[in-house]
Amino acid sequence: MYWKKYCLVVMLLCLLFASCKDDDDNTIDMPKAEVMTLNVDVILPADIRTQWQPSIDWALRNIEVAQQTLTQRVSLNLRYHDEDTEDLDALAYRLTHPAEGEDTCHAIIGPYHSSNANDVLRYAGKDRLPVIMPTCTSSELQRSNARNTYAWFLTESDVTQCEIMVAGAGRLGGADVALIYSDDTYGQSFRDWFGYYATEQQVHMAGQGITAYAKGTSLKAFLDGVGDDCESGRLVMCIALGDAADYETVTEQVRQWTLDRNDSGKSIMVSVILSDTALEDEVVQNDGLWFEYGISPTASPNYGFPQIYEARYGSDVEIGFAQVYDALTMLAMGAAHQRVHGTDCTVADRQVVYYEKPYGPVLTDHIRSVVASKKGTTCGWDAAGLARAFSEVAAGRDFIMTGASGSLTFDSETYTKVLGTNYMLWRVEDRGSGREVVPVFHISTEGSSTQASTTSLWELDKRWNPSFVDVSVDHHLPDVTDRWAVVISPSTSWSNYRHQADAFAMYQTLLHHGYDDDHIVLIVEDNLADDGRNKYPGEIFVERSSDPAAATDIFMNDNVRKNAVVDYHFSDLRPEDLADIMTGRSSDRLPHVIHPSRSSDVFFFWSGHGGNREGPLWGNEDAQQYFGTKRIRDIVEQMGGNVTFSIFREEDSGQRLYRRMMFAIETCYSGRWGEALEGMQDVLVLTAANAQESSKADVHDRDLGVYLSNAFARTFRRQIETKHDITIYDLYRELFKTTRGSHVSIYNQQQYGSVYMETMAEFLPE
Repeated sequence: MYWKKYCLVVMLLCLLFASCKDDDDNTIDMPKAEVMTLNVDVILPADIRTQWQPSIDWALRNIEVAQQTLTQRVSLNLRYHDEDTEDLDALAYRLTHPAEGEDTCHAIIGPYHSSNANDVLRYAGKDRLPVIMPTCTSSELQRSNARNTYAWFLTESDVTQCEIMVAGAGRLGGADVALIYSDDTYGQSFRDWFGYYATEQQVHMAGQGITAYAKGTSLKAFLDGVGDDCESGRLVMCIALGDAADYETVTEQVRQWTLDRNDSGKSIMVSVILSDTALEDEVVQNDGLWFEYGISPTASPNYGFPQIYEARYGSDVEIGFAQVYDALTMLAMGAAHQRVHGTDCTVADRQVVYYEKPYGPVLTDHIRSVVASKKGTTCGWDAAGLARAFSEVAAGRDFIMTGASGSLTFDSETYTKVLGTNYMLWRVEDRGSGREVVPVFHISTEGSSTQASTTSLWELDKRWNPSFVDVSVDHHLPDVTDRWAVVISPSTSWSNYRHQADAFAMYQTLLHHGYDDDHIVLIVEDNLADDGRNKYPGEIFVERSSDPAAATDIFMNDNVRKNAVVDYHFSDLRPEDLADIMTGRSSDRLPHVIHPSRSSDVFFFWSGHGGNREGPLWGNEDAQQYFGTKRIRDIVEQMGGNVTFSIFREEDSGQRLYRRMMFAIETCYSGRWGEALEGMQDVLVLTAANAQESSKADVHDRDLGVYLSNAFARTFRRQIETKHDITIYDLYRELFKTTRGSHVSIYNQQQYGSVYMETMAEFLPE
């Protein structure tokens, strides 16, 4: 079988010998022992439980064998629940609020699907009950639980899989890439991060770059655009679908489109890479399904688990096999540590102290203590290694625990999110016994010696940075006489709190820099302060902290809604109204407009959602309406942005309605507007993301349950407050460094002037 090619014969023989001893050597008379029993509730779909059962049984057996000489032992009592049929919300409540006489739940393993995890996690926080998730890889789920010490993730998020997928495309010689993702929770991570890593690795995204697939969707228009924009003639089509049953339909569309295009004389070479959900029998065994490669997280061959598993069970390791094994051994080790150390628990040499119930350390903290240790004896995942680990715990000594899935290296904040995952690029081959998965190469984010390290394939930190050609632009501008601003957030829902909050904060920033309120048009729904979910009625925040030393934002703990004058509720406007507001065409329905002239500087700030076709959306994330790249360009043209101005307002021919204008756009794919405004005289566009990327929220507030701000808007505020005349380049540089998950971009510099010389003083008086 294929794993043997990746392991030294000596190591394999040693591991096999150790494995035989682990499972068969029961000759030691087990002394009487005091047994601590943990009730572990395992939440999995029935078919996944069946697939994982050998790993589960193996782990339980090795935990038992490893403790056979000890007088104090840990036993895991597993209680299974069907993830597909249970009411998970009710189940999670029942497990975390046991009725009188019911056995206590000490830990949860699962669920299998990211979409079900929040149903379990929402109740686990009450007692910091450890929830260990072997395969939940949603980036949003992991990010929203980043600071929760009870939420354990044993596989890196699909952000990393995106990274691997783009890198794999490069390794396969694909000069152009595109992505088809499912319009669901699973596809969201790929949608959000694919463009980011294409930018990082400087791989050209053809056409619109990405598109969502829902059952029955035709992909022809998208594929035509991709093909027409494919610069190299070599395309790698990446496909990530939440439902494995959809792969046949989608790949057939790609196959037929490729044949039709080549028949028409527009030759193109297409390779197809599928994401980890394709590692299912309905895909692998379907000889009519058209694709070349798949990418999946798997166990690292460096630690021996896949080799021994194959020898023991006669089949290959699949997703979750090693992770569920590690989940069980970590629980057992944490329980043993808790019995020895009690309330005296340190994690990475820091004493565990809580200021809310339960105050003392609990089981999850003792597991954290075990995996955080980086000193002492190294103990492996097999029975012999576990025996050493249990002995070290019993003696009160530190040790280094490694796992079946890898090194068990966790994040340095909570030590509950794994940082190293092994990925396999695989293909399917017809063998005598049937179709078989065969690895092409392995990529490990641990960067171990016998595998390709991600570090050698791309920079893990954001390093790509565009260079700017210094330009000198002299459009004979008059002196500044006044400044005007339009601040807008099209978001209206509580979950999009951050967009309105950032708009209010930008409004306050402009007032602080000397703008009169009648020179700012503020457009927000203004429905947050009085929302029933707001624990601080009447108040809106962009950053909160109880620690005075953490006051990093100029509005830390400030109510940014205070004294704000809202000119329009967003839902009262139509998209076409913005042109009248920007060009000063007031009416009974639109009394509040700006009145710029040729000597006015105009600042425009927009914070909301965007889509990959035309950038900013007119509404929330589920809005079906783009504001439109043509519409925003038309507005600037009406204001005199180019020589065609006179056809829009003949009576004002030759009268420009701005001196200089800056757009600061905080949305996904905001670079689409930057591209649309290229060529507009004296207009600069600064965007939170390029045309191929989504932008990311941050500053999540646990009390309110929402994100309070975006890094782009927050850094923008901080920088201009520190230095109102900061150069455009210095502002950009700070935005670029601090905005995670997207590439802040500048557009139309050639028509504006030197980013090294021009400053924000144009728009912000001292």
